[in-house]
Parts: sequence; structure tokens; C-alpha cells
Amino acid sequence: MRGVFYGIDFARRIILNLLFWGLIVFVIILLVPPRAQRVKDGSILVLNPYGILVDAYTIPTSYQGIPVGGYLDETLLDDLITSLDAAKSDERISGVWLRLDDMVHAGPSAAGELTDSILQFRKSGKAVVASADTFDTSRYRIASAADTVIVDRLGEVFPTGYGYWRAYYGEGFDRLGAKANLFRSGESKTGAENYVLGAMSEAARRDEERLLGDLWTTWIDSVAVNRGIEPEKLKSWIDSYDLQLADASGDASRAALDAGLIDAVENGGVVEDILAEHFGSDTDRKIDALDYLRRLPAGPRGDGSVAVIPVVGALVYGRGGAGAAGSDDIVSVIEAARSTPGVEAVLLRIDSPGGDVRAGEAIRRTVQETKTEWDMPVVASMGNLAASGGYWIALESDLIVTRPETITGSIGVYSLSVTFEEALSRWLGIRVDGYGTTPWSGSGHPGRPLDARMASIYAQNIKDIDSMFQSLVAENRGLDADAVAKLAGGIPWSGRQAFDSGLADRIGGLKEAGAYAAEMAGLSEWELRYFDTPIDPREAFLSRLLWGQIRSRRAGGIRWRTSSPLHFRRNSNP
Repeated sequence: MRGVFYGIDFARRIILNLLFWGLIVFVIILLVPPRAQRVKDGSILVLNPYGILVDAYTIPTSYQGIPVGGYLDETLLDDLITSLDAAKSDERISGVWLRLDDMVHAGPSAAGELTDSILQFRKSGKAVVASADTFDTSRYRIASAADTVIVDRLGEVFPTGYGYWRAYYGEGFDRLGAKANLFRSGESKTGAENYVLGAMSEAARRDEERLLGDLWTTWIDSVAVNRGIEPEKLKSWIDSYDLQLADASGDASRAALDAGLIDAVENGGVVEDILAEHFGSDTDRKIDALDYLRRLPAGPRGDGSVAVIPVVGALVYGRGGAGAAGSDDIVSVIEAARSTPGVEAVLLRIDSPGGDVRAGEAIRRTVQETKTEWDMPVVASMGNLAASGGYWIALESDLIVTRPETITGSIGVYSLSVTFEEALSRWLGIRVDGYGTTPWSGSGHPGRPLDARMASIYAQNIKDIDSMFQSLVAENRGLDADAVAKLAGGIPWSGRQAFDSGLADRIGGLKEAGAYAAEMAGLSEWELRYFDTPIDPREAFLSRLLWGQIRSRRAGGIRWRTSSPLHFRRNSNP
């Protein structure tokens, strides 16, 4: 019997040891990233963006330091652009294959910036092939820059354009017995008008027609040039897509082929044949763009670095979170960047709709301090969106660089207060009552009506902040008060319109903004160095264990030289 127990105990130890060491091996495999694929001669660079094109990864939601949500499906726009820039002069890379099947969305500016980078790559004489199961607005904008565009037989080219749609709650609130009190600096500050109206206001319709019309014109013009089609013909084809489809007997891929929007239809082996035609028969030599980046040598530092600081998401005061840019986080990153040896300039990459005005002001003051006390040039590069508080931050920079498609401005502020006193009384028989020592006690209770005196305080606060906003625009942009007043009131502008009116200095993307920042700092050779909002090491470790991945940026190490003098006179064509 003793021998039996000994055998059982021995087996138990063996099993526990195997489980323990198996767990250790599993954790090591999980935490250590796979070795990047080697770049072979004649390799095809594969750009396969996954999910949404972004300027910074969305930090997972966490509770008490424990991540309760995984990473979103996102691809860094700059990683793709950096890989294209490096591959242009890399003799090992024979060309590029754009696989857009897994790309879910790219904002107008992100799609335009990647499109321009592909066109620049093609100037090297190397071919670009684009394929997808189907092409929507953003996918086709990017694919149009390729030499050859291929769609699946069951797919289509169906750019639906740009639109702005949302629910309007005004009538529902009236029926419910709720009261929405909106205070805003102008009728075009329409961010919360859907809480007080039953349909889009005429001001909102006018502004959206002007903004989206300009963005759509930019899209049409860009695609038409890339595909060698007359803009009006392209626009007419899209507007009459139902008729075009009927003419092709419902075969969407043939309709696109007949219109010259694509060059081939994938029905089995077509993509591989076209890759072989462009790049040779050995099409197995493919390397993913992100693996290619990990294989690139860092190279010498050059004269110094330009610190790139993403400001992505709605602005919140204090610490940020999933999809939000916290003022404390951004301020800390700016302070860390400017005190890092070798950093000679700061480049803010802004993709934000605005948010808490206190957050925007905290960041703006830090930017101002960076310019004055640290004597460091600051350039703002606008992504898809730099509106309201996003533009408030950009104002303090030495130079504002925007894409034609960037939604810019929306100079103005609003505040919303919703009360439910009638709804509580009508539906539940509940009435809020009490006593306060001042007129303001209990004024923010959602079960009490908003009285006229408190409404006056809200209105005066909005007026004061709007006045401060317009003064900052006038002072930093060199515009008189009347000119600013015409641009304010919450009106959203495209990047092209912002440039024409003096709200921006240059048209360009992140790379151009980096070149401007480098020259302002006196650098002839430099690198872009990213300073993202840091993730707590414990959260990073737990995220890796729970969700199987943790992302890090591998842009930088690639240096851009100024090839011609850049002049920094402000836009003089308001």
C-alpha cells in the first residue's frame, strides 16, 4: 500500500511540474513577439491594413488596473506610410500589394494621406497592385492610386460618399416630458441641437452641405485623376449606380470594369497571376508592411529628433480612457518629450472633435510654455478632425498643417442641461422638493426645472468662453475680429477652406509637418520620435495575458531630409 501512495504522489509531482513549466513556456511565447520575417530580394511589400486606420491605438478600458476590454482592430496610418517611404529606395522590394479586404474604415484625411504616399511610392518606378472583396468610399480612394485595381467577382465598387445622419430627440423629449436646455455660441454650433429639435436645422444643413460637398469634390477629383476618368463622368456613374448595375444585368464587378474603375475581376487565381505579371513568378516572396518595419535598421540619430505627440479622441479633463484624450496624459507626454535629450521640436498630431474646454486650455497652456520657456518650435498636424477643442489646441502652435479633407474649426462652444421634472411627475407621480440656503442650491438637480437666473449664468459662461476662443484665433492667426466672427459661430470647414481663410498655414500630412518642424528647429537630418500616452506596465502585462496581444509603434528610425528650403511665412491669403 505504501508503494501505491508513493507512486500516486510521484505522478502528482510530475503532472504539477509539467503544468507549471507548460504555463511558464506559454507565458513566454505569449509575451515574446514572433521574429519578424526576413526581407528577401524581390520581395513584395504587402499593405494589409486591419480594422480602422488611426493615428494612435485606443487604450483598452480598465477597472481598478484590470483591463476589461481588448484592443480594437486598428492599424497605425503612420506605420503604413513609413513602410512605403522606406520601400521606395529599398532594392529588395519589387513593389507593393494593397490588400484592403480587412480594412473597415479610414477617415477622409487618413485615406487621402495614404493615397498620396502610394502615389509617391509609384514615382520610384515600382508597381502597386490593389485588391479587395469590395470597395467602399475609403477603400476605393486608396486603391485608385494603384497601377492595377482588382475586385472580387462577388464584390463591387460602390462609393456611397459622405453623409451626416443622427437621431433627433426633440419631439420624443416633449412627449416624455423632458426639457433640454441648450446654450451655444452660434446657430452653427450644432453638436447638441438634436436634443432640442425634431429635425436638422437649416444652419446645420447649410454647413454640412458646404463641408461635405467640398470633401466629396476632393474625393472625386483625386480618384478621377488617379484613374484617368473625367470627374463629371465619375460623379455621374456613382449617382446613377442603380442604372449602371441594371445595364450590367446585376453584375457589379462587370459594371465597374466597363466604367474603367477597375482593371480585373478576381474569379480564382487572377490576383496571383497579376502579381506574377508585375513582380515575377516567385510571388511567394511577400512581406507584411509591419514585419518590414521591424526589420528596418534604426540608423544614426542625425541632428536631432522631432517629437510626435498624438492627441486623439474627445478631450476630457484629467486622465483619459478608451477613445478619449485626457489633458493630464497629454500634458505629461509633452513635458516628457521636451525634456528628452535630442528632441528639438514638437509635432502635435491632432484627430479630435474637441470636448471639455478645461482640457483644451490645459494642453494649450503647456504648448505655449513649450514655445516660450523651452524655446522649442511646435507644429500642429491635423488628421481627420481638428474641431472645436482640437483647433483650440492647434492655435498655440507656430505652424498649422492640414489635409484638404480635414474637418477644421467649429470655433464656438455649447453647454447642454436636461431636466426631467415633468416626466417624473407625469409618469411616476414623483415631484422633487426641498430647501436651499441660496438661489443656486439644487439648481443642477435633473428633477427640478432650470430657472431663468441659472440659465443666465450658463449663457454668460458660454459667451465668455466663446469670446476667449475668438480672441485666441485673432491673436494667433493674425486675423481681425470681424474676419474671425465670420469664421466662428461653430461653422465646420474643410482643410482646404481653412487654408483659404487663414485658419491654417499649409496643406500637407504628417511627413510634411515633420519636415517643417525639423527646419524650424534647424535640423537638416532628423527622425520622428513618437511619445504616446504610456500604458501602466501591469495593465500591459494583463492585457497581453487576457487578450493575446499588445501593440507598440515602430515608426521612427526612418529619417527624412529637407530637399528644398521651406518658408514659414503665414498664409497670406485669408
